[in-house]
Amino acid sequence: MAEGSDNKEKPLLATIPMRELSTQSSPGTPALPKDDGGPQLARTLSAPPYTIFTPRTKMFIVASVSISSLISPFGATTFYPALNDLSRALHVTPTLINLGLTTYMIAQGIAPAFIAGMSDNNGRRFSFIVCFVIFTIANVGLALQTNYAALLVLRMVQAFGCSAAIALCTAVVADIATSAERGTYMGYATAGLLIGPAFGPTIGGILDQYLGWRATFWFLAIFGGVLLVMFTVLFPETCRNVVGNGSIPARGVSLSVLGHIQQRRHARETQSEEGLDQASTQLHAKRHKLGFPNPLRTLKILGEKESCIVLLYNGCFFTGMIGFATPIIPVLYEEIYGLNTLDIGLCYITMGIGSLTSALTTGHIVDWNFRRHAKRLGMTIMKGKQQDLRDFPIEKARLEVVVPGHIIGTLALLAFGWTLKFETTLAGPEVALYFVGFGVSTAFNITNTLILDLHRDRPATATSAVNLVRCLMTAAGAAVILPMCHAMNPGWAFTLIALVYVALLPVVFLIMAKGQKWRTELADKKDRAQMVKEAAACVVDTEASSLHGRHPSDKEGKVAKL
Repeated sequence: MAEGSDNKEKPLLATIPMRELSTQSSPGTPALPKDDGGPQLARTLSAPPYTIFTPRTKMFIVASVSISSLISPFGATTFYPALNDLSRALHVTPTLINLGLTTYMIAQGIAPAFIAGMSDNNGRRFSFIVCFVIFTIANVGLALQTNYAALLVLRMVQAFGCSAAIALCTAVVADIATSAERGTYMGYATAGLLIGPAFGPTIGGILDQYLGWRATFWFLAIFGGVLLVMFTVLFPETCRNVVGNGSIPARGVSLSVLGHIQQRRHARETQSEEGLDQASTQLHAKRHKLGFPNPLRTLKILGEKESCIVLLYNGCFFTGMIGFATPIIPVLYEEIYGLNTLDIGLCYITMGIGSLTSALTTGHIVDWNFRRHAKRLGMTIMKGKQQDLRDFPIEKARLEVVVPGHIIGTLALLAFGWTLKFETTLAGPEVALYFVGFGVSTAFNITNTLILDLHRDRPATATSAVNLVRCLMTAAGAAVILPMCHAMNPGWAFTLIALVYVALLPVVFLIMAKGQKWRTELADKKDRAQMVKEAAACVVDTEASSLHGRHPSDKEGKVAKL
């Protein structure tokens, strides 16, 4: 290979894992020694910083997506306290009104499959803006509707707008945080999604008590409008397919005021850095390749063994809080304790505090456990660099923290059912709800983080798979829990649920034992498929060059060696 060609390849080589460099060095590149001393986490997937966003900007981004994630639980739960009033106003039973939650969760499970692919290709900002517009319009319609059929249809449209919060919230974290720090950022980013089911009913109860049930939907419409303005003006583009690590200039709908300031600051700092313009140009070319929603990519993730098991576990456990505990509170609390709408709304706060406690604490514990495993293996964590995790037991680093949360959540659901069965003082089920929120949120957050670790190249699509599974399961749970409680009584209904969760615990240990092997096998399979694809493309290019009397390029020659 010519010397000039070798110089051109250096910026590209920086983006290839050292595992590959040791076996794919070109003649003009000094061979790298093979690593025979076990896994080395110091091998990075990218030589430049993983992101150029400052810590302060990253916290603003995480806070923004956390606030935006409130629209999903708010949309689902603000009308819970008004469930009885709404059923009387529309002349239907509370069970039929609860069916509105079922249709909402089904739509919310399907919609992100379309939104996620669009955001992974065309950026997060555009997807956020589209969803906020839909959400706001749907809530205006809900505030004005007067019949049950309109309620069901508009709830499904509302759910489509909420999909931004779920599909994009964790994807943004994957854009700006490396695996070593992702636990903490995930905790903060999903705090809104987890505490929303508690504070949504509280807000709904206050509004319904003093202004009527229509006020809850007007509140959501205003909230959606505020988010639309905030994200349009301030939220920077983070999608790595659009702006890379943030150094590639965003344009059009991807450019915000904050993003423009960030780009100008970075441009001043890197004016003298050699090769930056070339790398930026190469990545910038990808930005113009528009992608269209492809829901089949979400289903493809379900076809991967490890991902499928993690997703099913995640969905089953999350259903315990949102599908089982949350929907029955308005009906049973009114029947047992005679509470009014406002009091019922306030009773959700304890579960929200439990979820918030989990979000603020377990993320730090997950990152500490990551560092503990790295130290045990003699690995060096490089701050600000995404590192090669193929030989790292990421499943153990994540799921070891899930086990206590799983046990706490299971026992709390059991206690919640029996305190309602024996009609203890209100403190009984409320204390149980705190631990339901803590335990379920812990398991949900950490398994979400693991899914992102397994699919770093398509985080929004991976998150949409999480959302699809958990929403469909939650919809089923919300549809059956009230009839179960009336038929079996709450104690035995939640005993049955707890037994299912006891059976789920061995699944966690199975993933810890087999997950790394499954992940390695899948990665090797993808590597072989990619090599075959590149070799086939090289043959086609070589034949085309021969027909036109040209010699194959250095790139073709290098790929041909495969």
